[in-house]
Amino acid sequence: MSNFWGAYQNGLEITSTYFVGEYENALIWNLKIKSNSDRKITVFPYVELGMMEFMRELQWQCYNKHQLTAYNMGDILVYKYGVEDQPKPDQTPLVYFATDVPTTAFDCDRDEFVGSYRSEENPQNVEKGKCTNSTLYGGDPCFALQIDLDLKAGEEKEVNIFLGTAMTEDAVKASVHHCREKNFVDNSYKKLCESWDNYLSKFQCELPDKDTQLMINVWNPYQAERNFQFSRNISYYATGTFRGVGVRDTAQDILAMIPFNLRRAKNKLNLLFTQQYRDGHCNHYCFPLEGWEPVKRIHSDNHLWLVMTCYHIIMEEGTLDYLDEVIDFYDGGSATVWEHIKKSIEFCMNNLGENGFPLMLASDWNDMLYKVCREGKGESIWTGMQFGTVLRMIAELAELKGEDKQKYLDIYESQKKLVNEKAWDGKWYIRCITDDGRYIGSEKEPQAKIWLNSQSWSVISGMGENGQTAMDSVNEYLDTDLGIKKIHPSMKDYPSKEDPLTYYNKGCGENGSVFCHANTWAIIAECMLKRPERAYKYYHQLLPMVAQKKAGEWRYKAEPYVYASNIFGPESDKFGLANVSWLTGTAAWMYIAVTQYMLGIRAKWDGLEIDPCLPKELLPAKVTRVFRGKKYNITITKNEKIFIKDDDKNVNVVI
Repeated sequence: MSNFWGAYQNGLEITSTYFVGEYENALIWNLKIKSNSDRKITVFPYVELGMMEFMRELQWQCYNKHQLTAYNMGDILVYKYGVEDQPKPDQTPLVYFATDVPTTAFDCDRDEFVGSYRSEENPQNVEKGKCTNSTLYGGDPCFALQIDLDLKAGEEKEVNIFLGTAMTEDAVKASVHHCREKNFVDNSYKKLCESWDNYLSKFQCELPDKDTQLMINVWNPYQAERNFQFSRNISYYATGTFRGVGVRDTAQDILAMIPFNLRRAKNKLNLLFTQQYRDGHCNHYCFPLEGWEPVKRIHSDNHLWLVMTCYHIIMEEGTLDYLDEVIDFYDGGSATVWEHIKKSIEFCMNNLGENGFPLMLASDWNDMLYKVCREGKGESIWTGMQFGTVLRMIAELAELKGEDKQKYLDIYESQKKLVNEKAWDGKWYIRCITDDGRYIGSEKEPQAKIWLNSQSWSVISGMGENGQTAMDSVNEYLDTDLGIKKIHPSMKDYPSKEDPLTYYNKGCGENGSVFCHANTWAIIAECMLKRPERAYKYYHQLLPMVAQKKAGEWRYKAEPYVYASNIFGPESDKFGLANVSWLTGTAAWMYIAVTQYMLGIRAKWDGLEIDPCLPKELLPAKVTRVFRGKKYNITITKNEKIFIKDDDKNVNVVI
């Protein structure tokens, strides 16, 4: 078993591995302890037990903590969370703590173990060298075990600790019994590794740039899977209280899951379809586990992501069967997936503004823009580009189904005409139009003159006749060499002091930071423009290990192996500070950008399209891609487009 952490002091060596296996719902702590001399030591495994609900902990802990119980059941510690008004009290499990070696004592009361006016830095019972067998019937709970070990010189002892959940005391006993079985820990770890190996094997590459290779092969798909699993619901940044499962966020997360596990992708998209109304719009986010009322704000983009995600599922699978599945609407009734996505298009068509662009409604992808549309008249030029992107997708699906595709292409052409006649500002495309007709993202404006998304999506949608010029403006005004800023220049008291678009400081968050999610679309746009050097520059400078080195680890302050949501921009005195890592749409879209556009391997209806856009730094590239049950071995030595038909027997391809 690989050891993730290790420490050595005074002749005592301890290595530890922490993982959740697939056989039991338990976090396994595997400790290996070795001494260079004969000695007796005491190990105190410890867990602080919260109330599982952030707001309840924050607001009502003074009352609710006295409804908590922690006790010893034989040689297993058990925590019962019995707080009133839980979302689903009958589904709240017991939490247990146990080990596979004999214990001398335990504690369940944090005040008894840690002590008054102390913290986990200096627990009183560790200083005393023994636990007191305290239980808890009201108060602040914890789990602490006392394990006394007698080590011989050179001897290594292994201790496994299990922090798990089960619904009943009998189920707890059964789970712990299973965990303590011989080889359970080793088999669980082996099974977990096999599971991830199988997942990651769907797409692997060999590249001259080893940082890029590592991100593509391991960290990016791993982060994308975690986003798929949790959406933006809970992390050490987000409390898990308000966000739930966002329709927009999750639909994009699914895009990266499609090549790895179609079943999981379809199941998650089916959940999102249940948040759609019969008129085509969607709830903004929902709470499927808690069963709470969803957030029902109507954004102009949510329903359109469903079309895009559905399209890519069909392209990966190569059949139309999914379109025939029947799924409920949120407001009653049901329809096929095909009818659901057609409703998305209808809703957009029924909500166009005075200028012909989609109404902003509560906002679009950029939530900050909610202030431009309070009167219901503001329009999103970016949503018009997103609309155009999915119109071409649904037109292709309509043709495959033998239905009329032209009506969708006609709408596309009308939106394209609007983009070029009303949204082109001379050097770039305008971002949106306010309720009172003001053009946000114009060179004529004093601040926030250029916005990244309306430039990249002018290319992605195929609508922007001046897309190349627009992306040149991105390079000139927005690229910082540590990522591309979302807007330039940053705002202060804009569009008015009384009602600014944002209170973010300059260079922070929505206001002029490097918004990494939006950077991915710039990479895709540059690939579509066939500019591999620029696409690679934008990709490479945001690699976490590269960005951390460039900014400095004490400034960057985030993991060097996963993407952050944003990095403070040059108008901030903290330029280079990475903010909110792990749960970000950057993960899914960066994976799409590098695998489907830079490496250029894209699923199409009747096969694989390979259309690479690679600089010399990434050539030659070797890729294995599992597609419809076959593993393709692809070697790319130059940027040349080819197509592999699904029925082609040759799985070894050289470009």
